[in-house]
Amino acid sequence: MTLFHDEPARLELHAQPDEVLVELAREGHHAAFDVLIRRHQEKATGLAMGMMRNEADARDCVQDAFLNAWRKLDSFRGDARFSSWLYRITHNACLMKMRSRRRRPEVPLEVRGTEEDGFERQLADPHRGADTTVEIEELGRQLDRAVETLPDSYREVFELADLEHRSMKDIANALGLTVPNVKTRLHRARLRLRSELEPYLAAEPVVRC
Repeated sequence: MTLFHDEPARLELHAQPDEVLVELAREGHHAAFDVLIRRHQEKATGLAMGMMRNEADARDCVQDAFLNAWRKLDSFRGDARFSSWLYRITHNACLMKMRSRRRRPEVPLEVRGTEEDGFERQLADPHRGADTTVEIEELGRQLDRAVETLPDSYREVFELADLEHRSMKDIANALGLTVPNVKTRLHRARLRLRSELEPYLAAEPVVRC
């Protein structure tokens, strides 16, 4: 017998733990999911603000995250707390927002060797030939593919540091990490990307007559 079916008006939803609310929401009871939203909205918004640094973008991400959580509720297995699962969805929504608003640079990158230099992007030289521009665009596509192959823990730090240009402290606060942990993950991400892109960076330019 489902607790909610027979007496919805008398059920004190706000007194129920997340686990009960999730089960009720899975059965289609929107009121239970509304309580979950209200319960976790403030922390989810704080996470989004830490990553996006823009209130409007942060609220959009939280809205997307709650919508995705509702759609994917059946995939929540209860191995972790609902709050952790929800914050991960919020985090992913923020990353997707960053990617959608990011412009592809005209000239991709010159890979530096030190940990602090990272992947530096240079502005396109308007006097470059068409062949060079094609090579540059291809390198950009290869970078995108290489970034997608990174483990989530490395990719998120790389995107925030080298593509969003966030400080180590900001990234640590946004992801709940220490600054040394951020630096370690970023260094490992850069090493992997350098390895993936080495064939393209070492290739001789194509010269057409």
